[in-house]
Amino acid sequence: MCEMPDSEEQSSFICPECGSREAEIVSMVSPPPFDSSDPWTGVLQIITCAACGNEIPAHLAERWDDMLPEEAQREWRETYKDR
Repeated sequence: MCEMPDSEEQSSFICPECGSREAEIVSMVSPPPFDSSDPWTGVLQIITCAACGNEIPAHLAERWDDMLPEEAQREWRETYKDR
């Protein structure tokens, strides 16, 4: 389970697609029906990048659990970007 950052860390948005540090919209979403082949099934918070407009899972955009920016970028591109 991911640990959410504290309020000071929540401003640490970095888009794994374009590198922007500006978030436009933070959305809480209802989970869709479970689909083990869809990684978005478990995403409950999405942050929209102000620069490129991509919707990024919050755990990547805010790098929860001490995730490095490079790790977030890799997971974004390999798991979420084109789905």
